[in-house]
Amino acid sequence: MSRPTQPTYKTTNWPAYNEALKRRGSLTIWFDPEMSWDAVPTGRRGRQQTFSDTAIQTCLTMKVLFGMALRQTTGFVESLLRLVGLNWQVPDFSTLSRRQKTLAVNIPYRGSKGPLHLLIDSTGMKVEGEGEWHARKHGGPKRRVWRKIHLGIDEETLEIRAVEITGSHIGDAPVLPDLLSQIPIGEEITSVTADGAYDTRKCHEAIADRGAHAVIPPRKNAKPWQTITAGAAARNEILRVTKYLGRALWRRWSGYHRRSRVETRRRCTV
Repeated sequence: MSRPTQPTYKTTNWPAYNEALKRRGSLTIWFDPEMSWDAVPTGRRGRQQTFSDTAIQTCLTMKVLFGMALRQTTGFVESLLRLVGLNWQVPDFSTLSRRQKTLAVNIPYRGSKGPLHLLIDSTGMKVEGEGEWHARKHGGPKRRVWRKIHLGIDEETLEIRAVEITGSHIGDAPVLPDLLSQIPIGEEITSVTADGAYDTRKCHEAIADRGAHAVIPPRKNAKPWQTITAGAAARNEILRVTKYLGRALWRRWSGYHRRSRVETRRRCTV
């Protein structure tokens, strides 16, 4: 069977078409004059920070966006501030290098219309070492460094709401409370969906503390937990239902299949 012929379109409005192509390459960078660029004194003893987290994150965003080194980033931001007429000091490269290690990144996001349904997953990312084909054929070097990216994603908007980067030796479950702590306390979380690696007491207690219900399949050899807390009671109920309905039916009934959306978003991110 032959493939269908691809439709062709004839451009009739060339001025509008040309303007549309020009807009694809346009660049607008705007600095809010009210931005808190300088750090607020903490009142503690010792040397105070000069630049706020907002200033550091702005510079590092430019670095990642345009693929520049730290020194080039400093010069680039200085040029931008000079063009917009802002007499702000720019962090030097050593300050950026030091602060980026401990920076609490503020992730902009589109909020969902209702309560938050959070999807949790993690993946690995190789940051140093030979490619997979080269390592398989010739044997990889001893130093092959991996990092794990732990993500919390809004099911409705697929926006990243929480992120943690750890070493490859860190498991998935210990990071979940840290991901939940990145969601503002005043924001309601309806459910937290994750795979069986998160079927631990610490994870279920952290989810229960936020007033959410867990959608986490118990492990195959799971037994009821004796110590009764809010998290343990919720987990024991999941175990009871999965034994009564079967795992396949529980996955459809609980909406566990929604977790596949985080895997799709994860591939786009990594």
